[in-house]
Amino acid sequence: MTHLFIFNNASRAANYGVGTYVRQLAEGFRGCPDWEVSFVDLFSDVGEYTIGEDEHGCRHYRVPAASSNMESETYCRCAFYFLARHIPCDGGGRMVFLFNYFHHFPLATLLKGRYFDARVVFVVHFLNWCFRLKGNLSRFRQLTAPGYQPQDDEERQVLADVETEKRTLRLADEVIVLAGATRRFLAEDYGISADKLHLVYNGWGDGPCPVPDSRPGAPRVVLFVGRLDEIKGPGYLIGAFRQVAGKHPDARLVVAGDGDFQSALSQCRDLQGRVSFLGKVASKELEAVYCSAYIGVMPSFHEQCSYTAIEMMRHGIPLVGTDSTGLAEMLDATPELRVHIDEDNLKDDEFTARMAACMDLLLSDADARRRASQAVTELYEARYKAADMIRGTEAVVEASFRRPGYTLSPDFLKPLDYRMMELVNQSPDIDLDFYGMGGIGVYLWKRATDLWDDAEEAAHTSLLWEYLIYYMDWLQEAAGSECLPDEVLAMLHDMKRRHFYPLAAEALLARRAGGDVPRRLPSDRDIMQNTLKICNCKI
Repeated sequence: MTHLFIFNNASRAANYGVGTYVRQLAEGFRGCPDWEVSFVDLFSDVGEYTIGEDEHGCRHYRVPAASSNMESETYCRCAFYFLARHIPCDGGGRMVFLFNYFHHFPLATLLKGRYFDARVVFVVHFLNWCFRLKGNLSRFRQLTAPGYQPQDDEERQVLADVETEKRTLRLADEVIVLAGATRRFLAEDYGISADKLHLVYNGWGDGPCPVPDSRPGAPRVVLFVGRLDEIKGPGYLIGAFRQVAGKHPDARLVVAGDGDFQSALSQCRDLQGRVSFLGKVASKELEAVYCSAYIGVMPSFHEQCSYTAIEMMRHGIPLVGTDSTGLAEMLDATPELRVHIDEDNLKDDEFTARMAACMDLLLSDADARRRASQAVTELYEARYKAADMIRGTEAVVEASFRRPGYTLSPDFLKPLDYRMMELVNQSPDIDLDFYGMGGIGVYLWKRATDLWDDAEEAAHTSLLWEYLIYYMDWLQEAAGSECLPDEVLAMLHDMKRRHFYPLAAEALLARRAGGDVPRRLPSDRDIMQNTLKICNCKI
């Protein structure tokens, strides 16, 4: 049995793409034998910690909102202690913790430390820098270039967000991305191991929807579905529609979504009667909205794998979009409807004109519109059905549990190294045992011996040796006449055998009667889990 714990919260994203993804995932796995789905509802609308079941039999661990209105590290720790009381370590079967938000990193590390054989799977629904920089990869690479000094608080926040995202992705055992562009970006720019990056597109429905026949004389609806945020490009949408409205008097622009209405309305004063704002539309009512559309438009500057685009494909609606981030590959079937975003010199007039030209093509040529409709429907069937998403996610989990000798993501080892070095530098007053000072040294020694002959890691290995020397000096001072734990004695014997700082090793061994008796170092699994627990401890 595989126990899938899906972590969700009540943020705005939970009401849009992330929430839709979570619901689709849960619905799909409920139909899979040998899978049990549970939710961890963070920032839930409850007065106290509760456990209950929904109408589908899924268990919900509900964690109430914090008075600070923030999901801080302290909040994550409280959630962990609640879960640790109710999720047994030896409950049988495999456990998968599926996270959707980067700020849940403290909770993910605590759970990995306690349930070490579980898998932490992270799904990349968004990258924060894309919102701050409007998906501008060129600008991102300028800010993250070696030696660049941030000029203001906004740039400093971008760099802080990047470090948070890298840290979370390094910890994850597996990372699911929703776009091929994101997989390439995370490997090249974030340095995440390619073998744990898995492309699994979002999925919706089990097949295309029948396309209703257009009624003679009925207005042709140009549809936009999404938040009225700057990053979704509503200003460009209205500008492009204005350019085609005169040529196509039967065209109407319909906008479904909430957000900054005031700005959008002010741009439509000369289009009275041609533009309709529906506000946020309930999911059960969206079907009629999609069935009424002739073409769709998404002038977005950032998308991963848009459910709006999938729904348009499913309904055979040709989509005019941009080549931003993940949206570009959602237009693979109709590249002529892909509008380029010039990241280095975006000119609003030219961008708007290119979008209007694509809209005009579909409104002017019924055959072109028909071909595009067929192409997007075929792409939907090939990539974006719900069953494909479930099979892809299941394959990621199965492959993860088949990794031979797996303990912890190799991406997370250097962050652990630096945390243990930091503790050596601080030399806190802690116990000598394995879950303390002894564990710090044993871990650093394991890492140094693992990298001993790795020429590519020579500089990092030298740093580990340096801190091991500091550690040995700290250990001699802290140990006094105390007996050393067996794990430390095993490390000292191994140091003596390898001729590493032999004077210190022999001096420490000489303090214990029978110190020449060899000891065995703990297993890799025990060392890694213990080190992660130390890392999670508030020292």
